Amino acid sequence: MKQRLQNLALGVLAGIMIGLGGLAYVACLSCETTGLGKIAGSVLFSCGLLAVCSLGLFLYTGKIGYVFQKKPGYLLDLLFGYIGNVIGALFIGFVVYKVNGYTMSGIGSTLDNIASSRELFVSGGEKWWESILLSFICGILVFIAVDIFKKKPGVIGSLALILAVTVFVVVGSEHTIANMFYFSAAGKWSVGAFLNILFTTIGNSLGAIFFERLLYLGGLYTSKEETTPKKLG
Repeated sequence: MKQRLQNLALGVLAGIMIGLGGLAYVACLSCETTGLGKIAGSVLFSCGLLAVCSLGLFLYTGKIGYVFQKKPGYLLDLLFGYIGNVIGALFIGFVVYKVNGYTMSGIGSTLDNIASSRELFVSGGEKWWESILLSFICGILVFIAVDIFKKKPGVIGSLALILAVTVFVVVGSEHTIANMFYFSAAGKWSVGAFLNILFTTIGNSLGAIFFERLLYLGGLYTSKEETTPKKLG
């Protein structure tokens, strides 16, 4: 149980970091004037995942891809970590929602636009299969980012992580923990928002597992409980 509680605590911290990365992204979008705001915001968003990997925090989307390499008890680790991610992301979102300087500014309207566009079964919102496909792409890229960082935790790993995260944000794919922050910060929780979280969690999970299994079939992972991939080349 001690290990589960540690995963919960590390999950809370990871959710906080993703929320702060999301806030930086939204801040850049809200002052967009040159067309570079989205790119700059995407780079800054990567600081959240960089902190998660550097500090050894527990981020569900960075861990789920290794589920087939682990023992059954790993599923409980994922559950506690996921709950922690939810708490952390919602906490930062709630703080932003309660700060008038944010809600009454361009940041507030940008958050509202993002949240509204990602709700399901509302006018102008997403379709359920769009949520799954967009988050599937994100799941692949997050797995790539985390896996490369694990293999090469120095400059190369950090650069790969930043680029992978920048790509998934720029192309408009969806990260379920980040979406929790957006909905919370915009104060737009609804049935459509909850369904988005459900489908993006599924999509992120499938994307990460799909890519890891392809690496396994390609011979880059050889056994269960193996945490270090074989070197490429």
